[in-house]
Amino acid sequence: MSVSKNRENPAPPSTAGASGRRYGGVDPQERQRQRHAKLIEAGLVVFGDQGYHHSTVRDVCGQAQLTSRYFYESFDSMEALFRAVYIAVNRELMQATILALAQCQPEPEKLAEAALRTFLTFVRDDPRRARVALVDAPTVGEGMTTVTDQATQDFAHLITGFMQQMFPHLDRHGLDHRMLASALVGASTRLATQWVIDRCKAPMEDLLRNNLAVFKAMIQYSQTLSTCKDV
Repeated sequence: MSVSKNRENPAPPSTAGASGRRYGGVDPQERQRQRHAKLIEAGLVVFGDQGYHHSTVRDVCGQAQLTSRYFYESFDSMEALFRAVYIAVNRELMQATILALAQCQPEPEKLAEAALRTFLTFVRDDPRRARVALVDAPTVGEGMTTVTDQATQDFAHLITGFMQQMFPHLDRHGLDHRMLASALVGASTRLATQWVIDRCKAPMEDLLRNNLAVFKAMIQYSQTLSTCKDV
């Protein structure tokens, strides 16, 4: 079996638990689920501290306190683990964003500020999440492209829903809600990525103010069009 520098040969699969016996009151499926979760948690620590390209299966297994046999029980490569970590990080961010929006007044600028503040706080408070989601993800490989694109689309879809509700007639002016939402997500991601690369030296409020200016411009333009006659 040919392996790259960030992998190691898996030990032969174990037959332990194959009979479906319970250990300590936990069935084999639940133990496997727990090991899978531990590897994702360990992956976040290792990738976040060392970077994907300097991490190995041995590093992850050491952090998770599991053998490589259990690594390959859940993942066929380090890239597969990275994808799982990336998905977990973005799921956590999406949940935090939805909660912030649900608690916010239903006004366009306030919703935009709540979402952006949640995003920037999320990456600032845990540099490991920031490194995985913003810095390393674009460099991991072609297999990550679909995953990162889907994450972008998910956040764009969230913004699209609010835009369609608040500015339903933009399409009458030749504008596409989803394209506009994608542009906003792209701008926010780029600003946050550079901020993380610069080790968040700029005050978060400065970044928030400048990022929010892009959203406000879009909101004001949309409001202006909403008062115009259909074209």
